[in-house]
Amino acid sequence: MSFIKHLVPGFIAGRYLDLKRRLNKLETSVRCLEVAIDAMVVSPKYVPGDNVGFNGQRFRKRIFGELICAIPFDAFVETGTWLGNTTAYMAQTGGRPVYSCEINPRFHALAKMRLAGLKGMELKLSDSRQFLEELGRSSLSGKCIFFYLDAHWYEDQPLVQELDFIAGHWDQYVLMIDDFKVPDDPGYTYDEYPPGTAIDLTLVNSSVSKHNLSAFFPAAPAQEETSVPSGCVVLAPGDLTQRLSALPSLRKWPAGAASA
Repeated sequence: MSFIKHLVPGFIAGRYLDLKRRLNKLETSVRCLEVAIDAMVVSPKYVPGDNVGFNGQRFRKRIFGELICAIPFDAFVETGTWLGNTTAYMAQTGGRPVYSCEINPRFHALAKMRLAGLKGMELKLSDSRQFLEELGRSSLSGKCIFFYLDAHWYEDQPLVQELDFIAGHWDQYVLMIDDFKVPDDPGYTYDEYPPGTAIDLTLVNSSVSKHNLSAFFPAAPAQEETSVPSGCVVLAPGDLTQRLSALPSLRKWPAGAASA
């Protein structure tokens, strides 16, 4: 009888975690469905505007604008096309070709529909890791690339593998990670995928250290940001750190500092 009593708490905890995963999966599916329907009904074609691209965040766009002025990128690479708003914004604002992938067939199809007729973008239906591997074998491998990483919305979390692959195949690059926890500004939102795993410095710390990357966070506080203030981090290898340090929109995070 005591043996059964010992097993019960673990059994209940296991069932609770399983139920929590199922509910999170259902919530994600419902949200995807709502976004897809809204896109088809309200915004079937991409239309540029202040609230479009980089989550509609004015200061996030300023960071991007300063980056493309300071560094001669040859192309932009995006993981997680979603509806294509940031894809098109980067192509039209930055004037460089954009290569983007989306793992969800519905959102890939929606993005192709919404961006039809626009030039300078190549959209792939692909897992982000496979997509980066293909680009690493292409003519982009020796180029200076801006990477926008936003493919971390499902339980299979590719972010660390994305970072390691990029750092292993490119020398000149800057990474921006969306939905990232800003350690000293709780006003910025961030994601937890899979549930309970925050998109933060703790998650990427080993990659940052291994590849000698410097981390930069938005200089603007969350209350000054527009739209929903989603956090981000910008990572770059040592030889580009000085250029990023000179940008007013970014502030360098102390090397080795832990996530708050």
